[in-house]
Amino acid sequence: MTYKHLLKILGNGYTPYIKVGYTQCVYLGVSANTMTAPFRHMTEFSIIMKMTKITLCQQDDLESELIKKEFNEDYPCHIYFICKRPRVIINPDKCKFQGNIMELNFSIQKGYDFQERILKLRGQSDCSNFKIHSKFPFTWFQVTVNGNEIINARSSLYYIKHLRNYDTEMDLELLYIGQSYGVNGARTSPDRLKEHKTLQKIYSEAIQNNPDFDIWLNLLSFERIMITSFDGINKYPEENRDTDIKSISTAMNKFMTNNLNEQQIINFTEASLIKYFKPKYNIEYKDKFPNPAHKSYSECYDLNVNSVCFELETDVIYTRLFTKEMKPAFEHCGSFTMETRSKRISMFDILDNSIQNDHINIKIE
Repeated sequence: MTYKHLLKILGNGYTPYIKVGYTQCVYLGVSANTMTAPFRHMTEFSIIMKMTKITLCQQDDLESELIKKEFNEDYPCHIYFICKRPRVIINPDKCKFQGNIMELNFSIQKGYDFQERILKLRGQSDCSNFKIHSKFPFTWFQVTVNGNEIINARSSLYYIKHLRNYDTEMDLELLYIGQSYGVNGARTSPDRLKEHKTLQKIYSEAIQNNPDFDIWLNLLSFERIMITSFDGINKYPEENRDTDIKSISTAMNKFMTNNLNEQQIINFTEASLIKYFKPKYNIEYKDKFPNPAHKSYSECYDLNVNSVCFELETDVIYTRLFTKEMKPAFEHCGSFTMETRSKRISMFDILDNSIQNDHINIKIE
């Protein structure tokens, strides 16, 4: 569930009485006259990992200057996806340039067949002297005028970016989720991902098993948001209130001073994404998250976190994301309670457990 959706729903059905922003920290309180169900604790908090940056590229782009500029110390590459979608090629012999209309002819591969798609673009000047250049396998093309290059693009990316209406053939199927961290927790820059053994293994296997598809990489950066709720209707013993106050104070202090363990944060982000999407090539975390015995995100249990959540949007790369388990959507949000529901009530039980439509998927467990 997105932070903006949470605020909207809480604003409609509940009465927030505290909303204080501090860098990436937000507190929400619920007034006593609207609370209908008790939480396990008087105060509860969740950590939402909000995607701040995503790029769509292929393996040979990882060393490009553009990717290096996109992901830096301010926006590190935390997570990567390996995805597939039908191959798109350009048909240079069928492209036309007449007047101010540029008509580009593409084909989408479906098994052994190719389905033609025509993209008509209107310019402000005459394009009759434009020339197109592309070589087999026609996944890249250039357009020049008087010897000067004006377009240099991947066929697939150019096609989907300039569509007037979204083409569902361009949905990305998510095959694998990994984190771009080294063995000792050191950040891995995008150019070093080319040496990432797991990425290389899955990427190569995906190419071999999907000869009519292009294999793509999503590189993602996240920021963290903290949401806190206060139970204003149920009475708690004095010692419980004192314990809760100490617990939430410790968590808030760690959060605001940026002292949460970054490696563990990325661990539970990766785990929640895997649990939500259940990609084909992921095994760990598919059905065993959250798990108190898992040391890789033990800090969540040490701090008594109620839920961990993520939110990501892919409309910025002009595509919907899906797996066999999750319908295609531009926006995906997941929330997972750190203990079983029989032991602890989720902070987000006031919301529907799931929402699915063509634009957004929300899953709450």
